[in-house]
Amino acid sequence: MDTNLNKKVLDLIYSSIISEGGDGDAIWLSKHTNLSELKVLIDEYNTSNNTGWKVEENENYINWGIDQEWATITCDENFFNSQPSYIILRINY
Repeated sequence: MDTNLNKKVLDLIYSSIISEGGDGDAIWLSKHTNLSELKVLIDEYNTSNNTGWKVEENENYINWGIDQEWATITCDENFFNSQPSYIILRINY
């Protein structure tokens, strides 16, 4: 796991979603870091940036966001590929 790179991806996701002005979304297929490690980084990101965003853990993905602004993070390629095409930011890394 490249912690610094993952933090940059989280920052990209966060910045992209909040720039959408109330209806942003993103999905990240994490190919190099498992969800439990990413959950720790998300919690740290939320604290250090005072985002106010929630983290909802599911079996094969994490939802991260608030109100109508959410990111989905998964390690499951089938799940990633089955998500709606209208998602603005799609990261495959």
